[in-house]
Parts: sequence; structure tokens; C-alpha cells
Amino acid sequence: MALTSGTRIGAYEIVAAVGAGGMGEVYRARDTNLNRDAAIKVLPAAFAQDANGVARLRREALVLASLNHPHIASIHGLEETNGVLALALEFVEGDDLAMRLERGAIPVEEAIAYARQIVDALEAAHEKGIVHRDLKPANIKVTSDGAVKVLDFGLAKAYEADVALAGGNPALSPTMTRLGATEAGVIMGTAAYMSPEQARGRTVDKRSDIWAFGVVLFEMLTGRQLFVGETSSDILAAVLTREIDWTKLPAATPPGVRRLLPRCLERDPRKRLRDIGDARPDLEETRGATSLDASVRRSAFLRWLPWALAAAAAFVAVWAVWDRTGSAKTSPDVTEVDLAFPRDVEPLTPTTAGLAISADGQSVLMIGIRDGIRSLFIRRLDRAEASEVAGTAGVNGAAFSPDGSSVACIGGNGAIVRISLADQQRKTLTSGADLAGGLVWIPAGLIFNRNGALWIVSPDGGAPRALTVLDAGRGEILHDHPLVLPGERIVLFASLTTQSDTERIEAVSIDGGQRSVIVERAISPVWSPTGHLLFARDSAVLAVPFDARTATVQGTALRVIAPGTLSSLASGDLGFRVSPTGILLQVPVGFSYKRVVSVARDGAALALDLPWGRYVNPRISPDGRRLMVETADNVIEALDLARGTRARLTAAAIGTSFVTWSADGNRVVFRRFNSPSWAAADGSGESGPVPGATVNDFPSSPGPTPDSLFIVRVRPETSGDVFLLSMSKAFEPKELISSPAYEGGPQLSSDGRWLLYQSNVSGQPEIYVRRYPALDRHWQVSEGGGAQARWSRNSREIFYRNGKQIIGVPVDGSGADPVFGKPAALFADEYDYGRGVSIANYDVTPDGRFIMLRRGPNGGRLRAVINWTEELKQILASGGVR
Repeated sequence: MALTSGTRIGAYEIVAAVGAGGMGEVYRARDTNLNRDAAIKVLPAAFAQDANGVARLRREALVLASLNHPHIASIHGLEETNGVLALALEFVEGDDLAMRLERGAIPVEEAIAYARQIVDALEAAHEKGIVHRDLKPANIKVTSDGAVKVLDFGLAKAYEADVALAGGNPALSPTMTRLGATEAGVIMGTAAYMSPEQARGRTVDKRSDIWAFGVVLFEMLTGRQLFVGETSSDILAAVLTREIDWTKLPAATPPGVRRLLPRCLERDPRKRLRDIGDARPDLEETRGATSLDASVRRSAFLRWLPWALAAAAAFVAVWAVWDRTGSAKTSPDVTEVDLAFPRDVEPLTPTTAGLAISADGQSVLMIGIRDGIRSLFIRRLDRAEASEVAGTAGVNGAAFSPDGSSVACIGGNGAIVRISLADQQRKTLTSGADLAGGLVWIPAGLIFNRNGALWIVSPDGGAPRALTVLDAGRGEILHDHPLVLPGERIVLFASLTTQSDTERIEAVSIDGGQRSVIVERAISPVWSPTGHLLFARDSAVLAVPFDARTATVQGTALRVIAPGTLSSLASGDLGFRVSPTGILLQVPVGFSYKRVVSVARDGAALALDLPWGRYVNPRISPDGRRLMVETADNVIEALDLARGTRARLTAAAIGTSFVTWSADGNRVVFRRFNSPSWAAADGSGESGPVPGATVNDFPSSPGPTPDSLFIVRVRPETSGDVFLLSMSKAFEPKELISSPAYEGGPQLSSDGRWLLYQSNVSGQPEIYVRRYPALDRHWQVSEGGGAQARWSRNSREIFYRNGKQIIGVPVDGSGADPVFGKPAALFADEYDYGRGVSIANYDVTPDGRFIMLRRGPNGGRLRAVINWTEELKQILASGGVR
């Protein structure tokens, strides 16, 4: 029944007809109560007569009304007048994407901007358990200022319809068979945008929306529908079986989007992108990503073909496994392989010493966390998963031997241990290595950091000797990322100073002595077998012709990897390595992306108003009003939890880590490479070093006074020990807890009577409490292992991590001795573990909620680019990338 202008439906007065809207006619109307425009969708009469359907629709409308998001068109209500049933919806000016796509493909940057907003909308709905079920261009409107509004959330309803209802276009034909169905055996949605499980009538969940998002994004980029056919059945058959032609994507499609689309359009929902929010890092990556001219890449691909065919026999088993797990990706542009770790292992954010590729390019070293223990893992390219190297608990860095038969590890006490991979034979080579320093193994010895400078020790052990000395006059604090050039006579390294704009790459003889400057304003030196020195500058990778014999630059540097493509490592350098065989190992920009979430005791999580980023060790201020985080660009920011505003507390500086507050909240304390420092929390810029701190001191928590600070000091003879420092030199550093075991993570109770800490004195990490300041006795809190302990704000409960659980223990500390209740699991620990076994990578608010970090979509996946040096030649021939 067509409605005329002036007709009233409840509180709404019809203004004009807009057109068909999938389930019925749509009209522009005026809400006479609230004096606002609305869209009225009149449902078919047959549907209005279905009492059960109407009742279900009313229930769903109540749920959908809870959606309040800038990119979601809201539902105002369900109206019924004189037998006419209609939905009252937010009226959105502008064309829908279906209209826009009639004019052809959408420019890449514009399409990605729309995609980001669609992701925001879907994520908001999915977090409330609402699935769209019928995402398509006709349900996405774009306003004149480029803002996206997603329409008809959750309103894909079932009624039998033929092609005529869709204007003769079977691709837009509704194919639902029952109202609001999400159970198995029911087909719903719109044919061309259905997920395979929808097309088969199977269970529908948020992953169906992720499929539809991929279809819509593909169509925006290409201007073509992905699945077409003469009838709805033909289209459904295409959805289920037709291979996707990725060559239809425009040449300007960024690498992040090329990786994202196959993950969205995986027919097996178990292998599909799990959460739509996980698409964000790949879309954000495109802000800085660029691609080669298509003709150049096609030419390069044809030249790679003979190599690829020759290597196929060696790689065929690997490709088969990766294809089944969905972790391999190939495209006409470049051959890439995502390297995933076992599901029960959380990859650690790489450091300079924690990421390596073997000389033959077939194995990758990476540090991961399993059941709360940091260990070394090796991922071979001819294996499906990474394997753990036995006896590497607490590892901080590692390197392959030149022949790949052994590895060397920096342990938690700074000792360097050589381990044979064949028989697990171990030998300690030396001690005193910096925990955050680099490690390189060449036939002449192992190069490592000690007190910020470079040293070398024989592969058989013995007394090490110094290669470099820090230049105090220049303000040098670290000689980082050693690189031994071919010929093994010259070592390159990055010289970092207290002034971040004076970083540079220098050279020194393997025998030590005079240094020479190679490249100014550069870090992360890497050698390419093409005869180029690669280095990082302004978040990009540059290549320059280089004579390895004389250590001299031979030409002009060109940018070969665009900014925003790679992740910065925890140590400050850029995440990439190149094997002598030409394989590029990348740490993608999304590797360390995390979302800050607030988690209730029952595990219900709510995302805070912070974008995806590289966050570590969130800390609530002493007054409970601000949340401090360390961001991806090594800036410390604070989020006002009540107002939602953000403030920068420190300037960008490489290597910022281990942040904490002072007891009064007026200062923030952090470690900046090997220099524990403080800064004013008001953003004034006032700052300074922590007096009495050493290179192996790690800030942990506020001390008993605003001036004091608990730290963990790592010493070879006693492992980790707990100290108290004064930031005003009021007293000399005080040793509080020291033993041959590792002690860390100290935190004082709110009444100042009890010191909480972690120790492995029993043979495994456990949580303990001591009287403070007497420290004369200790009580074990945890049961069966524990790590990363935190007090509740009133100190009546202790929390810690144990395996995959967050544990709570009630505490009565009012008497002479503390009384502990039984440990009880609160919620599943599915959150980022962080860098250290003792430094808690979460915090607790005054009202008892947990501030946790949820790992981003790549889940710590590294990326190997096969035969990358051939592509590098093409990039250089074309003048580099922008």
C-alpha cells in the first residue's frame, strides 16, 4: 500500500516516498513529537499479519535500539497504525554505495576511508552481540562530507521473494526464508553478499558480516560485483565455488588491503578473520603504504617465475600447510608468507636481540610466551609451526650460529649461553650482557652489548673484549644493532644518543679501534646481497649502494619500503632483516597493535577510547583518574578516564619502556634504553635521570614516598633483585630483597604495610608478600605458579596471572600477619602478556575493573617475502617508493 504525503504512522507524518528498501517501501517522514526527520520503512502486509514474526521483530527492535554509534543509522521504534506496520529509522541524507558504484570504482583512498568507517560500525554492533546479516552497498549510505552510515542493522528478515522485488537484479534479491533467522537450515541475506555458510543455510554469526565486508570492499575498489549470475541460484553457486580473481584489484591497492581481503573472503569461517576490528591495522597501514607501478611489478613477477618453479619442489609441502591454515598469501605483486606461532604461544614484541633469520633464510628465531614463561622458538619454513628450544626460559635475545646448527641466548641474568640444536648441549660463554641489547654470531665470535657498548666473545667462551666505547661527550647511550659486513672485518652499528635527532650508523674494525661515520640520521643497518646497505629513517627503509670492503657509500639512498609498513621494535629499531639468500623478514606494522580494554571480574570487556596501538604496561594514576600508556612512537600519554581526553606527557624518544607513576601522581618514571628517567606528569617537559640508577635497573612501581621508586636490578650473581631508589638523592639506593633467585614486580600495599613481589626461589614463579619495611618474613600467595601480581586499590585482594587465568586472592592485612583466602579464577586470560614475567601488563581501577591489552589482528605474525631482493632491484630501477 502506497502512502501519500500527510499520512500519519504513529508520531510520524509522511513527507515523500524515497523508494524500495529491501523489505518494503521507504518514506521520508517528520517526527512530530521530537521535530526531526526520520525514515519510515513500511513492511509488507503479509508480514504484518504474521503475529509471531511481529513479536520477534519487536524484541529485536529493542536490542537494535541500544546501538548508538556515529556510523550506524539508529532505529527509533516500531509503529503500527490502521494495520500498517513500519519501522522508524534515522534519516540519512546522501546516496548509498549502490548508487555511487553505478558510476564505477571508487578511488582507492576514498574506498579505504569508507571501509574504516564500516569497520567501526560493525565492531560496535558485534561487541553488543548484534550481527547485521545483510551488509551490502544498498545498506551503506555516504553523506556529502564523506561520513558513512550503515543501515538496517539486524533487520534482514525472512519472506519469500522473487527477482521482481529487486528490480529484476538477482544479485540484489532477498533470499531469506524465515524472520530474523540465525539458526542452521535458514537462508537469509542478499545473494551476492552472502557468506558461504549463509548460502548453505548454516549457523550465522559475526563472521558472515566479515565476509560481506570483504565483498563490499572488493566491489568498491574494482567497481564490479564479485559474484554475479543470471539467477539467485547461480549467484549462490558462485559464492560457494567461484575462485576470486585478485588481479582485478587496481594496481594502487595497498599491501595491507591485499592481505586483508583474502582473510575476509575465506570460505571456511574458522579460517576467516575472527573479529572485524582486526581489519583496522591493515586499513590503517594503508595511510603510509604505497605500491610499485603495476607494469613494473608484472615484469618482476615474470622474471621470478623460473626461480619460483625451481623452488616449488622445496616449498610445496609448506605451501600446502599454509594454504590449509590460511596463513599463506600469494598475489601477482609479491609472494608473501605469514609466519604464525602455535596457538598457545603469545609472540613477544621483538627486540634488537630477539629477532633473527638464519643465513640460509629457512629458519626464524623469535621469543614467545607459553603459560606465562618467555622462551625461544624456531619457525622453519619447511614446518607448519614453530618449535620451542628447550632450556630457554627467561630468554631476552638470541642469534643463530653461522651454520644454523646452534643458537646463542641472553638469559634473564645477562649470561650468554650457546645451545646445540641437535643434542641440546649447553655452554655458558660469558656474563654481563645487556638484556635489551643486540646479539650477532659470526665465526670470529658473538657480538653483544655490555653497558651500552659493543663487546665480542669467542664462540668457545672466555674473556670478552670491547669493540666500542660510548662517547660521553656526544651523549651516546647505546651502540645498537651490530651488523658484520661480508668479509667479517668491519662491524656497522647504530650510535644512539640522548638527542634522538643525532642517531647515525658508524663502522668499526672487528679488532676495535677508530670509528667512522657511515650514514647520518639513520638506524637499523641491514646488508642486502644486492650490494646495498639498508637502513631506517623516519619509519621508512632506504637502500644505498655500498662497498663492503671499504665501508663506503657509493651512491644516493632511495626509499624502498614506505613509512607505515613496518613495526618499530621494542628496542627502537625498525622490524626487518634480510638473509644472504634474499628473503626479507618483516615485522608488519600491525604486529604489536593492541586495544586497551576494561574488563569486569566476570570477563565482560569494554574497549576504551584509544585507537589500536603498540601499548605496554598500562598504569592507573594513584588517584584513579588517569590511565598512562606507552604509545607506538615511544611517547607516554595519559587518558582522562572520566573526560575521555588524552594528553602527551613526554616527547618521542627511542626505547621508552617500563613506565610507572610516582606515589603522588606528579611524575612518570620510565626506562629509556639504559637510562631510567622521570618526567613531570603535567606535560611541562621537566625531566631528568633517576639518581643512582644503573644500566640494568627496571622501574617497577611507586615507592612509599613521592620521591621514591621500587626498581628491579638485574645482576649476574643474583639475577633480579628489588631495590628502592630516591629521585632526589635523599638516600642512596637500598637493597631490599636479594637472593640467587629472581625477585621482581614489587608493589606496596595502599596502607604501606606489605610488599608484594614475585620470586622463583621455589623453582617456578610464585607470588609472595613481605612485611614492610621489616622484610623479615615472607608468605606465599599463589598456588601452582603465579606471575605479574597487582594489589587491588584497597589492598584487600591480590591478583596475578597463572597460565590462561586471572586469579584473585582475598587478603586481610589488618593484623600482625596477613591472612589469605583461597585463590580463585576470575576470567580467562586472553590478553597480551607483555615483555616481562614480573612486570604486570595490566592494572586495576579503584572500582575493581581490569585494564588489559588485547592483541591486534596479526597476532604476532611475522612475514617472509620470498626472493625479495629481486623485487628490490625493480624498486631501485623505478626510483624507489614514495
